[in-house]
Amino acid sequence: MSPLLYYALPALGSYVMLSFFFLRRPRLLHTPWVPAFRPRLGAHRGGDSMAQRADLLELDCHLTRDGVVVVSHDKNLFRQTGVNRDVGSLNFEDLPLLKEELEVYFSPGKSVGCERWAAPTGVGSPPQPPASSSPLGPIPCPWALVPTPEILLPSFSPPPPGHFARGADRHMVRLEDLFRRFPRTPMSVEVKERNEELIHKIAGLVRHYDRNEITIWASEKSSIMKKCKAANPEMPTSFTLSRGFWVLLFYYLGLLPFISIPEKFLICFLPTIINRYLLGSAPASGYKGECPVVVGKLQAPPSPQVVFWCLNEESDFEAAFNLGATGVITDYPTALRCYLDSRGPPALAS
Repeated sequence: MSPLLYYALPALGSYVMLSFFFLRRPRLLHTPWVPAFRPRLGAHRGGDSMAQRADLLELDCHLTRDGVVVVSHDKNLFRQTGVNRDVGSLNFEDLPLLKEELEVYFSPGKSVGCERWAAPTGVGSPPQPPASSSPLGPIPCPWALVPTPEILLPSFSPPPPGHFARGADRHMVRLEDLFRRFPRTPMSVEVKERNEELIHKIAGLVRHYDRNEITIWASEKSSIMKKCKAANPEMPTSFTLSRGFWVLLFYYLGLLPFISIPEKFLICFLPTIINRYLLGSAPASGYKGECPVVVGKLQAPPSPQVVFWCLNEESDFEAAFNLGATGVITDYPTALRCYLDSRGPPALAS
């Protein structure tokens, strides 16, 4: 045996053993933290969220020409409204109505009505009906979610193909309206464009309504996330794409137990969803994917909470929670609420 191997092999073996040991016992190297909330049920676009006791609202925000922060998935309004204009090119009062029905990307062939919040009288939209019904009884209004037919289905699965729903109120809503009406409901606010005015206005609204601990910064780009953290460093952050790849690399290099992870949330696709809807193929039997492998290692405090999106079927709910995910973001909060209630309360972290 060469002198190099004589020293290298024991060192490599010791490194592997230490990495595996601390990977299973992260508290020995990192200070545990107590999360302000644990989101099991996340509502994508907020559909029927309050009626189903949602733990998290997932939102995307843009800035209008007159400086109003509005909740809109897309920068361009054509897909949502049929009007080919950007949000930033119009004043808030001039924004077009949402379409009566919107396609659900992760349920091909199915559509969902405008599951959204009816803005309260006097804060940006016309007066609304005083109450709405839901499977759990009346929703306390005057600021309630508009129920849709798909919400009333008793089964776990989304509605069958060809089932359409229509919303009564199709006005776009301001982020400030949501903060006013749901002051203690956690929300994830995604910023998709490098707009410092938008970022600072969101940060200011979060501070004004004392939501620093329950409002998550989210963005795919690290350059945008850097600006978000500078605008309000007290808000928890989620992983950007590049940061997620770095964590995956650190895991395979054995370095993950030795690095500090400032992000509090990992919000990502379940790999089966990528295969099914983006690649058009079914996963092989027993396939788990690379991300869930790391998910299991990240679940012990002080690691980030893992939330999979966007899952709309019971089999996907089951797969996510079996992998140890904290929660799931869905287009069908009623289906996920039924599943969670049948599953029982989550096990406490050891």
